[in-house]
Amino acid sequence: MIYCGQTASLAALEVLANSAGLPSNMVIIQAHIPDLVRIKKLEKSDLPGDWGGAVPSNSTKDIGTNWAASMETAVLSVPSAIVGRERNILINPRHPDFRSVTFSAPEPFHFDPRLK
Repeated sequence: MIYCGQTASLAALEVLANSAGLPSNMVIIQAHIPDLVRIKKLEKSDLPGDWGGAVPSNSTKDIGTNWAASMETAVLSVPSAIVGRERNILINPRHPDFRSVTFSAPEPFHFDPRLK
């Protein structure tokens, strides 16, 4: 599974929320998902009550596992638990439509030390 933030800033926040300190040696890669690739979109109301906890619940993990196994779509869009108005994107490389997704070259990404 490829786990993405809808924006670079959200991706950075997601990394920070799951790191003990400021990570180093990071890169950022942009994914381009063409319009022809179907995206399944889940809203907060589709998720279990414990979906936004600090530790992912089994019920939340099961949603992702079941979606990936179903091969329904190559892309799943879910609300971010860090910034509720933004979204995280999961991409399933096993899905046939994955071939249509393209990626930019990696670019160095550095966290500003003021973020501590």
